[in-house]
Amino acid sequence: MGVNALVKKVLVEVGFKPERFNLQWASAAEAPRFVKLITDFTRQIQEIGPLGEAEGFNPGQIKQKLEDALELVSSRKLRVSFGNLTKNSRKEGAFTQEFISNLVDEKMTDPISSGLIEAGLITALKGSKSPVAVSALAKQTGTSTEQIEKLLTTWLKQEKVKQSGKKWALIEK
Repeated sequence: MGVNALVKKVLVEVGFKPERFNLQWASAAEAPRFVKLITDFTRQIQEIGPLGEAEGFNPGQIKQKLEDALELVSSRKLRVSFGNLTKNSRKEGAFTQEFISNLVDEKMTDPISSGLIEAGLITALKGSKSPVAVSALAKQTGTSTEQIEKLLTTWLKQEKVKQSGKKWALIEK
């Protein structure tokens, strides 16, 4: 249930309809239930339409948002935050979908938002063939130059990026 709530939260934060994801369980003995789940979900996706269409994104935006989401969910920081949330929910002993969804909303909004900023910056730097100015990175990611500078300064100390004059690039490892 936690993964379901997390994926839907990430979809919303990236700008996609959360109805595009559905996680349900059916045992091998529940063939009719399995068929109904697949049929209902297929119908739901057909009603929403192709990925990005209902959301009003062009193909370039769809690609960028998917790359950012992949970078986000691949990040150690997000996985650790989610792991901590899972431990805390087990201590509470409440396992309803509503409780878990509320907990994900409450505890994961900041890690997801900051993670998406970082993911967008990484995606922008990866997509550039040459070092990029802070102003260009801010424009490309829709983030303030102050946030970009703060992240780049932190990453410089961590040796994730290099600076060449007023331009920045990822350090390839």
